[in-house]
Amino acid sequence: MRKFTGISFWRIIFLALLAVPRVVLHDLGWLTEGTFINSLFVFVPVLIWVAMAVWCEDAHPFRMLLAAGIVFGIMLALVHQIFWTVYFPDVLKLGGNLAGAPDYISIIVTRTAAVVSSLVTGTMMGVLLGGVAFIIRKLIR
Repeated sequence: MRKFTGISFWRIIFLALLAVPRVVLHDLGWLTEGTFINSLFVFVPVLIWVAMAVWCEDAHPFRMLLAAGIVFGIMLALVHQIFWTVYFPDVLKLGGNLAGAPDYISIIVTRTAAVVSSLVTGTMMGVLLGGVAFIIRKLIR
């Protein structure tokens, strides 16, 4: 991992873990979107990610945050699966051609979609923030 990102795998894990508390608190219903506290949980980890990517001498900013985003996406998927029944106490019903499908089909489809969505979200977060960090670093140097 160090060859790809310029930093250790443990730092990548640390960066990803910075964003997890917001996900947990949101899934438990303890954070309300649009509040100042929620904004802190959203933006402070993002600012730390970019700052670390810009100021770590040996880091490759884009690759570093891409890796952090992928790891975060995995963590996001795990948290959503763990707290699924808290957030969705009833089985979600499908529509369209799958309307009336057995509950186990609805569960498989919705949970799989949530995992894919989480992985894409984390990866895109890493791509976007990595691009920002890369540009900032180029402008500074």
